[in-house]
Amino acid sequence: MNIAFVNSTLKWGGVKTWCLDMAVALREQGHEAVIMGRAGDFVDKARRLGIPAWPVRFGFDLNPVAILRFVALFLSQRIDVVVVNVAKDLRTAGVAARLLGIQVVQHVGSGGDFQETAKMRLTQRLVRARFLCCSEYVVRSIVSYVPTLNQYEVHALHPGTRIPEAPAFALHSPPVIIATSQLNADKRHEDLLQALALLKAEGLAFRAIIVGTGSLEAALKELAQGLGIGDVVEWRGFVTDVHAELARADIFVLPTWVEPLGMALQEAMAYGLAPVARNAGGVPEIWPPACAEYLVPQEQGPHALAAGLRKILALEPEALLKLRRAVWEHARASFERGKQAERLAQWIANPPAAR
Repeated sequence: MNIAFVNSTLKWGGVKTWCLDMAVALREQGHEAVIMGRAGDFVDKARRLGIPAWPVRFGFDLNPVAILRFVALFLSQRIDVVVVNVAKDLRTAGVAARLLGIQVVQHVGSGGDFQETAKMRLTQRLVRARFLCCSEYVVRSIVSYVPTLNQYEVHALHPGTRIPEAPAFALHSPPVIIATSQLNADKRHEDLLQALALLKAEGLAFRAIIVGTGSLEAALKELAQGLGIGDVVEWRGFVTDVHAELARADIFVLPTWVEPLGMALQEAMAYGLAPVARNAGGVPEIWPPACAEYLVPQEQGPHALAAGLRKILALEPEALLKLRRAVWEHARASFERGKQAERLAQWIANPPAAR
């Protein structure tokens, strides 16, 4: 198969990481996979990874010029399947693919991406994409948001993550806690900072690394100073190699109230970090059985996160190492990138009409 991953989003997010990961894995398995997106980081990184990539312009929704450009590009590259998101890529590249009779897969990262509007209904009737969701939670969410989607095929497949063959599992003294989400309101970093303040007040020894940028960056740094934890929190900002940061840590925290799945969580577990997160959204679908007591109630605030972290910080080094190995083994068995790419290829090759 020759699969084109087309993405029009402006900011970097989990869907772009997924596109690149799947493209690499599919090419390793003998398929062809290409990237098409706005000029910039997405296309540049694809090329660095050895993936053929084209910068494209999308313009307005249903832009006839953009649609014709995609028609020409798909024909010249002999594309068999087009994977789009939920924005301008769907309403340009998706339309072009449908005009050519090419299968369209619409990747869905969140149920909130959909609203019951006339434009949405028209687009879906025109493109008739197959929906690929990152979790069963998102499947339930989009059908709840937009009941008319029940007439289309909606499938769940967890994103794949590269799993290191043999992580170092280096234990740090004191233990290092890391969070790698964007510093925006929905990620609830203030809860994490307040939890860290509670733990420090109890005399527990640890360090914390906060990776990422966002609208609340300055406010969160000020909050950390006000809580008296400025000396144990390291702010890393935007990094090009998040894996190098994960290798510096022992414990990963996902403080978000609800995540569609949590690719940052997947990456952390791939490196064998002991996780703490809220029991909500798609997180329970990929949660390691060995860490059941660290999946804290959704409705509780900083005290719940502190309780989960407290239990891990209390572990003896040997017990923590054993836990981290169990997390890594769970990740390898559950969402290794190559296995998920194989499942994706099998699903694509088996559309409803072929069943």
